[in-house]
Amino acid sequence: MYSDNASISLESSPQKLYRGLYVRIARKLGIDPSYVSRVARGDRHSKQVENVLRQELEAINRRLARRSTSARSKTPANVTKRLGSLVKQNRSRIGKQWLQHSKSDPNLRRIKVAARKRTAPILPVVEETLKVMKLRVNQMAGAPMRAARQHGRLRQAQGFTPMALVEEYNLVRRCVFSLAQEHCHQMDQQLLIQDLTQFGEALDLQTQRALGHYLAAV
Repeated sequence: MYSDNASISLESSPQKLYRGLYVRIARKLGIDPSYVSRVARGDRHSKQVENVLRQELEAINRRLARRSTSARSKTPANVTKRLGSLVKQNRSRIGKQWLQHSKSDPNLRRIKVAARKRTAPILPVVEETLKVMKLRVNQMAGAPMRAARQHGRLRQAQGFTPMALVEEYNLVRRCVFSLAQEHCHQMDQQLLIQDLTQFGEALDLQTQRALGHYLAAV
């Protein structure tokens, strides 16, 4: 899940940099990564964690700045600050990219479903993730997540395996993180870390919810 490598190369993607961030901080301070995550989200307060987090963010920013120097010259005037806005602006692109990944996946492409039916539940899941990620951690679990419920039931009826269902959520994550990587030089880096963390947590809960309804329908 999180990278174990404390020394990150310049070629590392923003996704890898951010997903390893809390583990690196936790190891430096001898604490649990989940506590670092709660401090980063604002649910807990720790000057020590905040200081190390700031240092790590500055290091990541320097790496990304060096790599994206040439890309900045092409940056449009209307920069995007938050992940939610970026995803909404690229809704159609995410749907098309997700479908390409689905058709390329050896396990998913074996399931014979028309392209329209294959993609039908995915964008509602993405939109629902954007809503759920705005909630606090203790509120996320109580969210209705209707899109995830419908997705799980639909895939069970269409003959998808549980692993195929889970992989569809992995592809959603892949598309969104790829989009964030492409536009990271246009975004506030600390906000992007928070947004990617919250998006991932919301998507994980949706995966669990969809799988639960899938199994309940068997």
